[in-house]
Amino acid sequence: MQVEYPFRNYNLFVYVYVLSFYKQARADKRFLEALEALKSKTVDGQIVVERVVPKLAGLSFCKKGKTSALATKRYNEIARNLQI
Repeated sequence: MQVEYPFRNYNLFVYVYVLSFYKQARADKRFLEALEALKSKTVDGQIVVERVVPKLAGLSFCKKGKTSALATKRYNEIARNLQI
């Protein structure tokens, strides 16, 4: 249930992101629970990276324990998908 960015493994963030594109999934209580779990991991509406791809750990957009503008951009896509 950790937030990993960039997407590499199947995790909470990828699960919610992908399913947000499907109308049927957006109404499912399991999706809504996962969405709430993801929301609870944000800080001021921004995604905090909890797991880092080891080879990318030195890059500024995916520092462990820090907010990521690129990950937050993906997170905002989820919000847009929910408004469709």
